Amino acid sequence: MLFNQKESGSIAKPEKNWLYAWDGVILYVTQEYLSKSHAHFPALLQIGLGTQFAVTLDQQPRSYHDIVYMAPNVSHSTDSENQPYLAILIDPDHELYRYVHAALQGRQMCSLPVSCLQPLRYELAQLIAGELDIVQVKQLLLRILKVLSPQVAVHLPWDVRILKACEYIKQQVPHHIPTVADVAAQVGLSESRLMHLFSAQLGASMRQYMLWLKVRYAIQLWIEGYSLIDLAFAAGFSDQAHYTRTLRRMVDFAPSILKANTVFIGNTFVQPK
Repeated sequence: MLFNQKESGSIAKPEKNWLYAWDGVILYVTQEYLSKSHAHFPALLQIGLGTQFAVTLDQQPRSYHDIVYMAPNVSHSTDSENQPYLAILIDPDHELYRYVHAALQGRQMCSLPVSCLQPLRYELAQLIAGELDIVQVKQLLLRILKVLSPQVAVHLPWDVRILKACEYIKQQVPHHIPTVADVAAQVGLSESRLMHLFSAQLGASMRQYMLWLKVRYAIQLWIEGYSLIDLAFAAGFSDQAHYTRTLRRMVDFAPSILKANTVFIGNTFVQPK
């Protein structure tokens, strides 16, 4: 247990959850979490902030953990069993993915003991209480990753042409959806080779990547105060229902629950309208 409620200075359980988002990273700290089976483009770092949480992979029995790294596009469900819980989504083309890659070593999932994070216990208590701003959260995340993955790779493990493809796609989506031919021409690969290499390395198809970028953009608009209807259209979804279905399928977040119980914080935080 990272936080022993009997210890002096233990924190009360806040009523609000906190969602921090910036380019390529979403960090969600909640007082309890229960998801259905889903898979998403980003890699996942899960941290139990009370007692152990439960993870169920498809076709496998439920198992209990303190800290879990999970590769991109792994179908899973999580139950924090009414305890505080931290989920960090890191896009595999983001520089911080180097730490995830070093920890996984080719596995779908790896589990670590809670003792790894004892040096950061005070900062994590501040995170649960919502006392950190976006800059402090970014700094804390880097410290967490360095503690959990001290042997980090110097560079991202992907083909430079795939990273170039990701950069080009991010410049286009959601305002323009490039074709495979457009992307292939940018990186000097055939369309078939590009699609194969993209899926093999990042764990998802190019189409899934573009869809995730639309979801991520919509979340940023949410932080900036857009209504669900307006952000759905601005991010390229046909309507609010389409966005909601996609959000549920990719991260199992219900917009209605998030809106009622979650404080959204981004690089430029604007109170929701």
